[in-house]
Amino acid sequence: MTNELLNEMNATNNVNNVNSMQIIPSRLQKLVPSIGIFYTRLPLRKAFMAYNQKYGITKRQYICISFNEIRHILNLAQILAMMKEPKQVEEEQKTRTERQSTTDTRALEAWVGMEENTPRTEEEEGDDSKASHHHEKLERRDRSDSLKESIDSLSLLTDKSSFPGPKLICFDGDQTLYSDGSNFESSGSKLAKYLYLLLKHGCYIAVVTAAGYEYQTAKYELRLTGLLAYFKDRGLDEKDLERFYIFGGECNYLMRLGSDYKLKPVREDGPGGWMVSTSHNMESPGNWDEEEVTSILDMAEACFQKSLDDQNMRARIIRKKRSVGLIPQHNQKIPREALDETVLRIQNQLETAKVTLPFCAFNGGTDAWLDVGNKRVGVQVLQSYLGIPSEETLHIGDQFLNTGNDYAARSVCPCVWITSPEETTYILKSILRLAGVPLLAQLSPVAEEEKEMTETDNVRRNSNVDFSEVERRATRALKMDVYTGEYISDNISS
Repeated sequence: MTNELLNEMNATNNVNNVNSMQIIPSRLQKLVPSIGIFYTRLPLRKAFMAYNQKYGITKRQYICISFNEIRHILNLAQILAMMKEPKQVEEEQKTRTERQSTTDTRALEAWVGMEENTPRTEEEEGDDSKASHHHEKLERRDRSDSLKESIDSLSLLTDKSSFPGPKLICFDGDQTLYSDGSNFESSGSKLAKYLYLLLKHGCYIAVVTAAGYEYQTAKYELRLTGLLAYFKDRGLDEKDLERFYIFGGECNYLMRLGSDYKLKPVREDGPGGWMVSTSHNMESPGNWDEEEVTSILDMAEACFQKSLDDQNMRARIIRKKRSVGLIPQHNQKIPREALDETVLRIQNQLETAKVTLPFCAFNGGTDAWLDVGNKRVGVQVLQSYLGIPSEETLHIGDQFLNTGNDYAARSVCPCVWITSPEETTYILKSILRLAGVPLLAQLSPVAEEEKEMTETDNVRRNSNVDFSEVERRATRALKMDVYTGEYISDNISS
């Protein structure tokens, strides 16, 4: 089995464009066609021995190894595979700097090319062309920033990290960082602490979520209230904050955390624009045809309506700029079978229509959605924009079945399959420990918890953080419909 895994990895490793790969089928792939791509060598024996030592799987007499145990062992093997020796880290830093320089040059050249191809004036184009040009201006970011300012912005991405683990960790939102349909509410959680430590040690963090509130940054902030409060409490500096990203709508709305602990839209166009710098990827949103986007949403909406009628679901359909969703009415629960049926219908409908744009139809647990774009594109864009290769990227999520929206990420980076925020916490704790980052390991769990509570009390007494504002945000977040982004109560002041 180990040799087959290595053959599979050798056949697929170091390939940048997944869509154009020529994979030589191995015996393993013939036996398990959905095996996916291996970006790293997996130390399966080492991971199994460590897991077995802790849980005594081989000592059991009647119960065979379970799917969840296999999942845990594979997760551990993937984490172990991504940890590097100091010498490897130094060599990779040099390679990353060269790669980023190439990426920055490509972004600037792409922008210059777009500017040269821009029509001269609206008056010379005629009325029809003028309307089209005006629409484009509304859709894109202003391109008038100076070249020097843009180069300064790009230089922020070339920060060199000595962190000996994954350089970019992407997270799903619901059921990965917070419970399904809820918010990241606790600023005292260990998950917040571990994310803080990863940023402090040079790791890039990105929340790649289906939540699509366009560039209404306050709504994403509300869903991450506790985490952002923790960063502010600990005084995370600007350099570290700028390594925290959110990609909303799977791959449509890119935002970055600023020095004021608030999210800022990352410019789409112009030098350093994320759409421009990733335009070489034909699946990137900057290359999408808006008419085809509308066509996909129309087909999905019709399919949702047919499924709703056929299965008598107590649900309603909502449509956004880049997505269509089926959400429950009045806190009613939609059966999992009905959601899966709806998702599979849409997948079949769009595949039959030979849709060329990337899309994702998925069961969100309590709802079902069709997004134009998917997490494969989102992670690819981040890899290209930040100059981080697939083998140094890790995606953590809970939806890896064919009706889930994390499934697509398997084709562009290593993944870890979790089932709850508690499992995410354990994964990050393991990464930090393997990287040699202190976690107060010398204290007992009870003593560590007591110390954290004392630190929190001290921060509350000594910091300038407006905790009444934090509480107000948390209260308001509970009043926001996470499906639509609408505020349920109009009595809460903004």
